[in-house]
Amino acid sequence: MLIQEHYFRNIFNTVREGILVLDQNMRVLSANRSFFNIFKVDSASTVGSLLYDLGNGQWDIPHLRMLLEDVLPKSDSVDDYEIEHNFESIGRKTMLLNACKIIEKENTPPIILLAIEDITERKRLEYLLEESEERYRRIFETASDGIVLLEKLEGTITQANPAAEKMLGYPVNECIGKKLQDIGVAIDTSDFPAIMRVLDRSGIINYAGVPVETKSGQHIYTEIYMVDRARTAQCNIRDITERKKLEEQLRQSQKMEAIGQLASGVAHDFNNILTTIMGYGSLALSGMAKDDPQRVNIEHMLEGSEKAAYLTNDLLLFSRKQTGERNCVDLNEIMKKMATFLRRIIGEDILCKTVLPPEPIPVLADAHHLEQVMMNLATNAKDAMPGGGIFSVTTEPIMFDKEFITTHGYGQPGKYALITVSDTGKGMDETTRQRIFEPFFTTKEMGQGTGLGMAVVYGIVKGHDGYINVYSEPGLGTTFRIYLPIYLPITTVEGEEMSETIHPISLGKGETILIAEDDPQVREVVRLCLEDYGYIIIDAENGEEAVKQYRDNMEMISLVLLDVIMPIKNGRETCNEIKSLNPDAKVMFMSGYTDDIITTKGMLDAGTEFVSKPVTPYRLLRKVREVLDR
Repeated sequence: MLIQEHYFRNIFNTVREGILVLDQNMRVLSANRSFFNIFKVDSASTVGSLLYDLGNGQWDIPHLRMLLEDVLPKSDSVDDYEIEHNFESIGRKTMLLNACKIIEKENTPPIILLAIEDITERKRLEYLLEESEERYRRIFETASDGIVLLEKLEGTITQANPAAEKMLGYPVNECIGKKLQDIGVAIDTSDFPAIMRVLDRSGIINYAGVPVETKSGQHIYTEIYMVDRARTAQCNIRDITERKKLEEQLRQSQKMEAIGQLASGVAHDFNNILTTIMGYGSLALSGMAKDDPQRVNIEHMLEGSEKAAYLTNDLLLFSRKQTGERNCVDLNEIMKKMATFLRRIIGEDILCKTVLPPEPIPVLADAHHLEQVMMNLATNAKDAMPGGGIFSVTTEPIMFDKEFITTHGYGQPGKYALITVSDTGKGMDETTRQRIFEPFFTTKEMGQGTGLGMAVVYGIVKGHDGYINVYSEPGLGTTFRIYLPIYLPITTVEGEEMSETIHPISLGKGETILIAEDDPQVREVVRLCLEDYGYIIIDAENGEEAVKQYRDNMEMISLVLLDVIMPIKNGRETCNEIKSLNPDAKVMFMSGYTDDIITTKGMLDAGTEFVSKPVTPYRLLRKVREVLDR
């Protein structure tokens, strides 16, 4: 008996859980070593004490009483009963109780064996795990990215979040068990173990610009990140369709801007060359007899130079540097005046329709430039409908709101005039549509066009702070939509066609003109033209020399003619120094550079006397006489 008691005593003291032996009154008869170690109490304060008084008397008394006095008497044992107790020595603990009744002898009250396991840390970890799982579930379900979980061996889908369902159009139950390519995602996961090996090495795989066909047949572009999770591979799918559209618009805009800058620079140099050609040609023509057989050749040369001048003007319009003269005009009035002319351009085999609202649509625009836009569009439409068709023009006021700007990727909030120009012609493919506004791009045969028509349209629209879109498909015609800001308040100004009438040019009265021009050929031809009409010329090849010449000849100089861009001192700096010597000095500028470089960049003040290159002798002489007589 002693051996058996010793045997059980050793077991009692080596059990990991704390154990109490209680009598029927819940008084502690005995406690094992683990109980003393775990709860940091001694035998004197434990044995003989009521259970309810242990640990500073802060047991959950009602809960404990229910276990020992209500539940246990009705059964021989109770398992996994959870309770909290605040021990004075170790603080509040969560414990798992297991209790059973033991009857040592017949007709004697049973004792109660109470096993106590400290599960505080386990409960904390369980709580953290539940909190983490709840947090991940909220992230998974509310993420804006589509999230798809893939089984690691075969790459089949085990779960998908609501965002993936909305993006791809497949309900979650249809996704489960399928592979990415089965739901329209263009990623081959047939050898998924190979993908997992790459994922193991890199930790993340990024798939950029992945095309996806949704269940409804819509095509979108996505960016996909695949990461390794404990049990699955996680795919985050982000819809970047709008971003790709914006990136493409930015690239196109940058390309057009670069081409515009190039066109502006080319036009400046070309204008200087044309000024020389026009000047010498006019001088040669003025000295010829009317029956000179070479006269017709010179006239053809001058006609060609004028066409070249129009070409440079088109380049400037494309580059949005030639702003023209803007007034408040009624867009509908311009379209009404153009209707007859457009019908002549289009031809009799094409029905020309215009649909205009009765109320005026005021825009701040150069009427002649808008007419040029319509002529170019009508010419293109005619070429697209060799067998006849319908050409239509409509106008209407619209509002650029936040939704419009977000959808289209451009614009500022406000009221706009929309001009819609459509034809039922052969249309164009996407490659042509993308290049339609590039200068010198044409689908016509060699010699049938300069390829500047649509580039000029683009430049004019952009120069009016507007926007232009083209929609077209092969065989389905083409539609241009042009948006121009509406100008308020409404002050309709009727545009009048201006026709230049050639008037005789007055001869000079022996006035002395100082010319400062760094291009020697332009300087020489301007000198000859002015001398031919009775002016005395002093010339200078840069601004510094011009100031010196003016200082030495101030009393005799009636007019200073300055190129805007010159080495050492530019035109503005030269003018300022001359004005400091004589505030009443008359100064006129000329330049082959564009209006925005001259005025917007502060190189000249608004209202300054100015003549643009290429300049014909007639225009130059008339302007010089006008300034001298003012």
